[in-house]
Amino acid sequence: MRFNLWRNGRVLEDLKIKLAVFWLFIAVTMSANTILYLIVPGVIDEIRAGEIVGMQAGAELILGMAIAYYWVPLVMAVLSLTLKDKANRWINIILGAFYAVFVLFELTMNVTTVAYPYAILMDVSVIAVAALIVWNAWNRDSHRLCSGGEA
Repeated sequence: MRFNLWRNGRVLEDLKIKLAVFWLFIAVTMSANTILYLIVPGVIDEIRAGEIVGMQAGAELILGMAIAYYWVPLVMAVLSLTLKDKANRWINIILGAFYAVFVLFELTMNVTTVAYPYAILMDVSVIAVAALIVWNAWNRDSHRLCSGGEA
């Protein structure tokens, strides 16, 4: 799917919209992963006992999960649309690579412990989309960002 904008009689691909959609995909996938985890038998009892994935479910853990799984991808969707081109490129490369590695680590933990098929699917999807973020931001010169921002 291509998002095109007309500017000065030329069709330009809007990379900023593509990057924002990629980040929204990550946020939605992380949400779906969490919801699916909650319906696994025994998980609700584990949470009631004060544990999440074998860790003490304190305020710090919950805040960290909220930031990593939801807040950062949602903020990145907004920033991908609003930042100037150079800043946009580098923040997407850095955080896209971080997410690919972060979720790869999570995938490794999932495969070696619980191995829920849905979690593997979600993690692989997020890794692929995070790689697309990095690739598209890295190759942004071939896309010509449409914001009129700095190169």
